Amino acid sequence: MRAATRHDSPTSLRDRRYWIRRLEVLGIFLTLLAGVGTPSMPVLAQDQPARTDSSKSPDFGGIPPVRFEPLEREIEGWTVFVDPALVKGAYREEGERALTMLANHLQRIKILVPAEPLARLQQVELWIEHDHPRLKAMQYHPSEKWLIDNGHDPRLARKVHITQARQLFSREQMLKHPAVILHELAHAYHDQVLGFDDPEVIRVFEQAKEQGLYEEVLLFTGEKVRHYALTNHKEYFAEATEAYFYRNDFYPFVRAELAEYDPALHELLKEIWGPLN
Repeated sequence: MRAATRHDSPTSLRDRRYWIRRLEVLGIFLTLLAGVGTPSMPVLAQDQPARTDSSKSPDFGGIPPVRFEPLEREIEGWTVFVDPALVKGAYREEGERALTMLANHLQRIKILVPAEPLARLQQVELWIEHDHPRLKAMQYHPSEKWLIDNGHDPRLARKVHITQARQLFSREQMLKHPAVILHELAHAYHDQVLGFDDPEVIRVFEQAKEQGLYEEVLLFTGEKVRHYALTNHKEYFAEATEAYFYRNDFYPFVRAELAEYDPALHELLKEIWGPLN
């Protein structure tokens, strides 16, 4: 027996087209939120949501955990653990470009950061891979527990993680985050040297919020936005470190502007990193 043919009214067709379009827009939004196709904001892994239901076997969206034996390299005084696929595998050319650009980042840091804090920064290890299936933004991993709970390699703990090697030579990434490696190393310094509970960093951060600073600032694109530094005191410190030594993508972009806009933070960074004049 043939199935009955459905005849849609003009109204129902319009409704269906409306909801299809709404779903398309939602899909675009979720894609952007995941960082696909756009330069990702550097993040601190510990501040991302962790799994909360430990009673179920984790499937992590059906994506198997990433595990490989990295190759160890010394680059500009830093120990870097490299995905073998970037050295002798299918992505060797990508790896050469990425490691060259990583060396460029580290060379600039060596030139800009005074000797004593530089020596501490060079104790922080880095980990670079071709393309992590679930982590997109470059990040620092302070917590081994967070890594285990979320199905990631626990060897990433206390390392700067370059999750997508191609981001290092992306034009979009360079325009937006020219000091992204410095940003992630600043997180490591905050964690391993100062401590994330450093009272002075927290005090100056709370003071800036009370003064209404960073609520509406100029972005490198010309837009007025809320500064990423207001995420928490950890991002406040890392974002300001970019401006103190080099250039940030949010105003204050450089050290002179930081000194004028948030003098208390500028003075604290001078104490932590050392004067630059």
